Amino acid sequence: MRGPAPRRPRRRPVRVAGQRQRPEQVVTRHTRTDELAVQLPRTFLDDPDLRGLAPGDEIDVAPALFVAERLPAGPGVDGWAHDDLGLVSARGTVLTAIPTSGGGPQPVSVLDAGERLFPLFWSTVPPTEGPVALAGALYLDPDLAPGTELGEQVALCRERYRVTGLRLSSRLSWRPGPVRQLTEVPPDVDEDLVLVVGLLPVGVPGTHRPSRIG
Repeated sequence: MRGPAPRRPRRRPVRVAGQRQRPEQVVTRHTRTDELAVQLPRTFLDDPDLRGLAPGDEIDVAPALFVAERLPAGPGVDGWAHDDLGLVSARGTVLTAIPTSGGGPQPVSVLDAGERLFPLFWSTVPPTEGPVALAGALYLDPDLAPGTELGEQVALCRERYRVTGLRLSSRLSWRPGPVRQLTEVPPDVDEDLVLVVGLLPVGVPGTHRPSRIG
């Protein structure tokens, strides 16, 4: 029997791209079978599993939601919407948020957004439980990988995806630069750029809808 995997030190994303959508822009609400645009923060570019990503790869991951803002929940239908930079607006129910007092690892918050479960990283936003509306960005965190202590807490959030593309995009919507399509993860990313990974659930045809990434 294989013993438990060694726990990695909990690393936090140094920076994910902030909100760039204008209020008048409308983003279609997505379903579980839609392609995801997920940021890969430069903090994690040294992780061997993430550094080796390439279009066409199949990976088991639980894309997490970096919470930048908590919004009034109000009435409405649970779900989420996101753009080609991975910026998200979502509403649903937070299932776990309050740390335990027994000295064990802090539980990972999970948002049930209707058709999908997202691990949550609260950043500077105080954690909460129950119905909520959130804004932030999707990102990949190696500490939520299979076999890690935190990763096993969010096993129900994990799914097998096909990498549909890699690209570098500008953080600044008011000064966008040309999008650069990549065949591999670069060793470093400039501060004014965002590395975005396209992920499509395995088993979903690539023609399900026009590709957002790649």
